[in-house]
Amino acid sequence: MLTFLPSKLKQFLQREWLTIIYTTTGTIIISFALVALIMPYRFASAGLTGIALISHYALNISPAWIIAIGNTVLLLWGWKVLSPRFVIWTFYVSILMTVSVMFFELFTYPLIQNVFLAAILGGVLGGLGMGLIFLGGGSSGGTDIIVMAARKKYGIDVGMYSFYINMGILLASWFVVDLEQLLMGGVLLYIESLTIDNVLKSFDRRKQLMIITQKPGEVKRFIIEELDRSATIIDARGAYSGEPKNMIMVVLTRRQAMELKRHVVSIDPMTFIILSDVAEVVGDGFKHWKNI
Repeated sequence: MLTFLPSKLKQFLQREWLTIIYTTTGTIIISFALVALIMPYRFASAGLTGIALISHYALNISPAWIIAIGNTVLLLWGWKVLSPRFVIWTFYVSILMTVSVMFFELFTYPLIQNVFLAAILGGVLGGLGMGLIFLGGGSSGGTDIIVMAARKKYGIDVGMYSFYINMGILLASWFVVDLEQLLMGGVLLYIESLTIDNVLKSFDRRKQLMIITQKPGEVKRFIIEELDRSATIIDARGAYSGEPKNMIMVVLTRRQAMELKRHVVSIDPMTFIILSDVAEVVGDGFKHWKNI
């Protein structure tokens, strides 16, 4: 399918196809949320998007131009210390967002009478978009560029400074929006951050099972043959009895975890099982370390 492309480009697409899907989808969602659910209500925001909104509210300049110019200037400032992959994907997201915002600005959108619901929906869609971009290993630019470049240039953790910068931009919006719209912007950013965390956790969430059973051989066979997974056998010893035991540790999807739990209990009702949530798994059969 990709045989007509140059070899380096073909290798890049084969290696980064998932990032392309995630960043493209996420950027389009963010652009739609910006145009349809933030700008019509004059909500405030933070980061480069916040500056773009201030310019739009005060001077009627399309946010697309501020985002494109701002990210270009920041990338030129920090490109020497930033990784090529970070620069490429930030530039891609910046260009796509510029085009997407311009496209969505061509249409009119129905207003939601309940402004609070509009802020919640804007935060959910914005967080979903940002979560997909982060999930693919991309970046939306703006303060991300400042944080990455400043950390490598000056060797300091600028996370707190980034917080102050964003709060300063958010408060500066007070000059062009009223207090209610400023507060709604804060609600939107809070919902957005919660959604980002949930998106990142949901895609990589797994179940970890620690199983102590009298029939470890049968449990191991079920994991390997029926669930097509592997497991780790840990030598253990009972604290009270002092008897040696085999503890099986395995990480599975939710559905597989329920299948294994039902099977183990059916063959050994005295089995001891510890089941816990795992936010992320990196390794063979799960997320590749290059996608971290």
